[in-house]
Amino acid sequence: MRVWSLIAATILSIGTFSSQVMAQAEGAAGATAGAAAPKVIVAVVDIGHILKNHPTMKGQMEAIQASMTAADEEMGQRRDAILKEMNQLREQYTEGSPEYEAAEKKIAEKDTEFRLSLIKKKKEFDEAQAQVIYNVYTQINGLLKMASDHYGTQLVIRVSREKMDPKKPETIQMVMGQDVLYYSPNVDWTEWVLGQLAQTASRPAAAAQR
Repeated sequence: MRVWSLIAATILSIGTFSSQVMAQAEGAAGATAGAAAPKVIVAVVDIGHILKNHPTMKGQMEAIQASMTAADEEMGQRRDAILKEMNQLREQYTEGSPEYEAAEKKIAEKDTEFRLSLIKKKKEFDEAQAQVIYNVYTQINGLLKMASDHYGTQLVIRVSREKMDPKKPETIQMVMGQDVLYYSPNVDWTEWVLGQLAQTASRPAAAAQR
């Protein structure tokens, strides 16, 4: 049984969206503002597709998961050491004796410290995962705001571009459960957002090569 199950099931999961990158993107949008941009009152994005194909999110989540696995092994070793001490206690001393109670108290202190460390580690990993998701949301939201300001868009709706497949009943339920029944491909900004995210992710690498 994994150590984390002693507390709760671990939830699943980028650098922060820099103001410099945002300024560059806004500058590019402003450069094309001279040509009257067609009004796009409502646009749509497939957030699920964006998250699945985000250029850095998967790698960051995997790094956190690797750290969790290493920490899980370490905590497991600490737990096993405490259990071993308890077994040795019963073998070395008579239960109820002063020696037994003194040794038991020390083991209990170690167990309390272990459980507190477990809770702390779980909190740290949860916060790390939450930070990644927050950063991704901030990135996407910033791009959508920039595009909305440029095209005069007042509303961006989340959609799923999943297609119906009679052999996959879950796709039927997903598509039928959407509020949006039809939208023009011209107002789908999903691929544009992914393209901007890819460019942002490539800039640090390009700068490092200079």
